[in-house]
Amino acid sequence: MIENYEVTSRRIEITGLVEVLQEIVEDGSKMPLTKKVLVDKDEIINILDEIIQVIPEDLRTAQWVLAEKDRILTEAKTEYDRTKAEVDRMMKEKIDNHDLVKEATIKAQEIINKAQTEAKMVKLSARDYADSLLSDLDTEIKERNQEMMHSFKNLFEGFVQDYNKSFHTTSETIKENIKELREMK
Repeated sequence: MIENYEVTSRRIEITGLVEVLQEIVEDGSKMPLTKKVLVDKDEIINILDEIIQVIPEDLRTAQWVLAEKDRILTEAKTEYDRTKAEVDRMMKEKIDNHDLVKEATIKAQEIINKAQTEAKMVKLSARDYADSLLSDLDTEIKERNQEMMHSFKNLFEGFVQDYNKSFHTTSETIKENIKELREMK
């Protein structure tokens, strides 16, 4: 539950940083007759650095989960090998007693089955967790990209409208000047 809170907290942190970045772009001084905006380079770089610091934490968590899965699988294999060796030893010692051999074989198979089941469960859990984490991150990045593209589109459309108004006003002024010149005789 704590890990889920930390992932959500990092997502909120990334979202907040992206929103601040978006506000800086939206509030930047517009360059006349272009679609460019002036922003504080250091402020943008600082925010991007913070985003870069947050994202690797999720990747390190996923790597830790995968390493832990490998460690658990290795331990399960070691336990399996140890148990199998113990069963082999017991079988050699008790070969004369058929019931004990059967019982040991059954017990060994139960232990092997249990170890394999536990290893499979850990592997599936680790894979599901890493998949979920990476899927959530991918979705978040796509959503933020769409929001940024929408903001850029709105900024561009506003600029085009302002440019169009300015163009028509200038054109009307020129037409009036031409008319005045023609009327002068």
